[in-house]
Amino acid sequence: MSPEQQLALLTAGTAKVLSEKELLEKLRLGRPLRIKYGVDPTAPDIHLGHTVGLEKLRQFQLLGHQAVLLIGDFTATIGDPSGRSATRPPLSRDEVLANAATYTDQAFKILDRAKTEIVYNGDWFRKMSYEDVLRLNARVTMQQMLQREDFRTRLDGGQEVRLHELQYPIMQGWDSVEIRADVEIGGTDQLFNILVGRDLQKKKGSRSKS
Repeated sequence: MSPEQQLALLTAGTAKVLSEKELLEKLRLGRPLRIKYGVDPTAPDIHLGHTVGLEKLRQFQLLGHQAVLLIGDFTATIGDPSGRSATRPPLSRDEVLANAATYTDQAFKILDRAKTEIVYNGDWFRKMSYEDVLRLNARVTMQQMLQREDFRTRLDGGQEVRLHELQYPIMQGWDSVEIRADVEIGGTDQLFNILVGRDLQKKKGSRSKS
């Protein structure tokens, strides 16, 4: 397929593409792109929403691009605050790892296992010192975090927002830096987190994702 034909196929059925122009430019590079799709194993089974992202990841894979399935074994212990009206109860590492095993088995009912790169964000977050965390936090502002609608809604309603929840978008964004993502697939509820990732990639000087 030509880059233009690939673009038409890959953008079909999507709710939003941050920049079709950027995606087309990347498709014209003539190299396999690294396509990130991240899931937090917070339950034993993937849900229907996950299969939508996996199917799109499979489309990229069939076109010769590199599918990168990111398992949020570290971020799952925090819990994604997206759309939440209250803090999510934390999971133990044993619970997360047990869920991760079934997640990957189910994901490979859609993806080609032999052509999928699996990464765990605990591989880099568990190596970070407190100094590393401070440096990462210095890359974003409180104003950025408070632009997030669910945080603002909870604060305006007098509900608490725990500081560890503010870390979640930063951590998801840093995942993109670590795996050198060209494109990230995610639900519309993940848009804020994806934008944080684009910003972190630009500040890091690495290629930013579409």
